[in-house]
Amino acid sequence: MSQVNGYVKIFLIFVFTLIFSVSILEAQNLDLSILKIVNGTPQPIFDIPKIVISSDYFAGLLGLSSILINPSQTLITFGVTLGEVEFFKDLFQRPRPFQTYDWVIKRANASGYSMPSGHSAMAFESAYIWSEYFPQFSPLFFSIATYVAISRVYYGVHYPSDVIIGGIIGYLTAFTISKNLKNYPVIQFSYAF
Repeated sequence: MSQVNGYVKIFLIFVFTLIFSVSILEAQNLDLSILKIVNGTPQPIFDIPKIVISSDYFAGLLGLSSILINPSQTLITFGVTLGEVEFFKDLFQRPRPFQTYDWVIKRANASGYSMPSGHSAMAFESAYIWSEYFPQFSPLFFSIATYVAISRVYYGVHYPSDVIIGGIIGYLTAFTISKNLKNYPVIQFSYAF
């Protein structure tokens, strides 16, 4: 029962964060201010790998990258995360920044809705899973995830709140599934090399 209460608390924190970041006018002003700074300042560190990072295939590969260390956890987490992202995109139907504001510099192609960022969700989901198995490299994995998230704002395809919510979705999904698979290892696959 206490485990269920823990999950309820995590869910309520997630819902509160989501509602808070989307509905408060001041948050929108902060969102736009950060977007102007990040998107409006040339950053060569994001321009060089743009073709790779801005691709939808990259998000999928990033989300599935940990399949080499735990296939069942990765596939379940990837599927759930993808479903959550698509659900919230359809729920909020938030246009992308370059579609709404003419001052946004569109540096990459993107289609569909903006909230939440699927790239950020997959990056933080993957960072969590990799960090479980290689904790000494955790700062590196989360730095890469943060880089991917910031790049989405720089490219003008997401607001800062989109990438924050995407990161929260990816992280919490990976955390929840990881804990459940450890407590209830009903589905376990492994490679026998």
